[in-house]
Formats: sequence, structure tokens, C-alpha cells
Amino acid sequence: MSGSPVAELMGSIRLLGGDRRGLDAMDLSLDGFWASFRVMLWLAPAVALSLLADLRLNELAGTPRGTSDALVILAGVVSYVVGWVAFPVLLAVLGRPLGLGRAFVPWMVARNWTALPASVPYVVVVAAWLVGILPTGLLGPATLSALGVSLFCGWRVAVLAGGRPWGAAVAYTLVDFLLGLLIESAADRLFGL
Repeated sequence: MSGSPVAELMGSIRLLGGDRRGLDAMDLSLDGFWASFRVMLWLAPAVALSLLADLRLNELAGTPRGTSDALVILAGVVSYVVGWVAFPVLLAVLGRPLGLGRAFVPWMVARNWTALPASVPYVVVVAAWLVGILPTGLLGPATLSALGVSLFCGWRVAVLAGGRPWGAAVAYTLVDFLLGLLIESAADRLFGL
């Protein structure tokens, strides 16, 4: 139980590499659980980059100018914040019937910390596109590849930190992903996008 952000990040990288001992570098206490949500703030620059890409894609797609950039940003921020906490809240509510017990806190701590390295491929893709290195025609396939990495990371954490069997880990990872899509769609509708 280190609590040091560098140690926790290194632990998350070890975990994603398949070494369950990466959890030893993480603060798996209740305080560590709450502290791990600060990662959400550390990922804010990546979210800003993503929102900038959304605005640019809207421009390229010829989205009517009646769609306010401020509404796109607001919907994106709301979607990000709600999406970040929705899966942990869902598991907290359903944890006992699903038999999560003691696995819940380590799983969520690891999920939060591994979000940093798991986001790197997406950030690289978006940044490369925004600066003109990646052609727009390759943005979709590159983004799907980055999504694949992110889903693999979610699965790995569900297996190693959540103690879920392989197949169940796939299901949990897909629920987390689909919940995020549902929240993003709801935020867009809420703000008339």
C-alpha cells in the first residue's frame, strides 16, 4: 500500500502487463479507493484533446453552426464525469448479489489507475490527427485500435484485480463500455446534440 502516484502508476503498468503483484503498489484501502478517483482529473487534458477532436470532426462533417461548441464541450464534460463514476456505482449497488465482496475496492482502484496507461494509444491517435500526421481517413481504424487496447486493459483489470473468470471479465468490460456509450448518447440528447 504505497499511495505514491508514481508507485501506483507503475503498479498499474505491471498489472496491465499481466503481473498481479502490481496491485501491491496500490493503496487498496478505502482511502486509496477514493484517492484513485483523482486520476479522473489527471486525464482532463486527454478529455480536452478528445473534445477538440469532436469539434473539428463536427466542422469537417458540416454540422450546422446552430450546434454550439459550448454545448458540445458541456455534453462531453458531463458524459466524462458521469461515465467515470457510473460503472463503480453500478458495481457498488450490485456487488453483493454478484459476489464481488472484497474484490470491489481493489478492482476499482486498479481500474482507475490503469486508465492512465490505457488512454495513451487514444491520446496518441487523436493528437496525431489534430496536428495533421494522421490522415482523417485513418482516424476511424486507428481509434478502433486504441479502443481495442482500452477494452483489453479493462478485461485484464477485471481478471487480475477483480478476480473475475475470463468470460465474466469480458462481460463486465463490455457492460462498462456500453454504459459509457449510453451515458454519452444521453448527454448528447440532454444538450440537444
